[in-house]
Amino acid sequence: MSFSAAASFGGRRGRRRGLLLSTRGLADVNRLLSFSSSVEDKSTMNNHHGQQQQQQQQQVQSGRKKRLDDFSRFIINNKNNRSSSFFVATRRTKTTTTVDTRETKKFEQDAELWWRERDGPFGPLHSMNPVRCSFIKDECAEHFSKTRRRTPTTVVDNRPLSGFRILDVGCGGGLLSESLSRLGADVVGLDAGKANVEAAKRRQKESQLDDDDDSGGNNGKVKYICDTAEDLGEKEPNSFDVVCALEVIEHVTDPRVFANALRKLVKDDGLVFVSTISKSMRGVLGAIVFAERVAKMVPAGTHDANKFLHPSELAIVLERAGLRTNTMAGMEYNLMTKQWKLTGDLGINYIASATVGTFDEKLPLAQEDVHDKRYQ
Repeated sequence: MSFSAAASFGGRRGRRRGLLLSTRGLADVNRLLSFSSSVEDKSTMNNHHGQQQQQQQQQVQSGRKKRLDDFSRFIINNKNNRSSSFFVATRRTKTTTTVDTRETKKFEQDAELWWRERDGPFGPLHSMNPVRCSFIKDECAEHFSKTRRRTPTTVVDNRPLSGFRILDVGCGGGLLSESLSRLGADVVGLDAGKANVEAAKRRQKESQLDDDDDSGGNNGKVKYICDTAEDLGEKEPNSFDVVCALEVIEHVTDPRVFANALRKLVKDDGLVFVSTISKSMRGVLGAIVFAERVAKMVPAGTHDANKFLHPSELAIVLERAGLRTNTMAGMEYNLMTKQWKLTGDLGINYIASATVGTFDEKLPLAQEDVHDKRYQ
């Protein structure tokens, strides 16, 4: 018995108040006002004559020109403040970090329980870890064999990620960081919660993993730091071969700003991995109703359905940050075996890989109800 994906909610229209406009819409507005003007002109010709008709025509033309001029200035002024031709005409404050302090405190409360694999609140992440690492390993092998001429003969036995510097954003107690290190990568575990970082460091000592100051051992090096992705991006831009943000983006305050930070951290020929929960009916039922309330696999209140992202929404958010989605795969949990497997079903949990791509300013905002058939 297992649960996975099906029909999707997609994005809800009007999740944020505001007027969505674009420079391409200027031509539509022009045609609309021209049509309105022609209708008014015909009405005027049938009811008025002579000088009165001419005055009304001039008023209509003058009003139309004023509205277009105002609309043009509105777009130009806002376009100067945003990187895309699309924008939301709402009052926004400048975001310097996407860390949600409420979410951070929630995970820090259970910091001592990160490594209780069977009966702890992070048990599902422990059981999910093998499929996540398998996806990352396979995608890295395929991608870097093309971009860096990396062949299987250059890979150390049982260490397929040797030579890679990987950033684990939202590392928590170090579940993914430790696994990637055992595959040969040099890992930097990043978390905004101090208690989480301390828990990861304690685990590092207990498991005798090499820290950043020791080059010995068969595993890669691991270094844990307490910071945010946005701040680290300012300190170390384009520094990592691979950037992972697994089960993190649904806990931040602004996915778009967060995606920009990930792009800033990865090298131009690198890979970015993001996993999250789909904004679909089964995503809500599986991750919240079942996992939190029925099976109690995770603590109640762990997830907020309003922060879930449909796969097409995630693809748009990443691409607006300069990251092109490469591969997406669903992650399905089997209740009988208590194990996860990769599937083509993206309706609940899914993971995506993305490469650095050309920024496409014609893409609509992810808040629109846009569905890409590739991810249905």
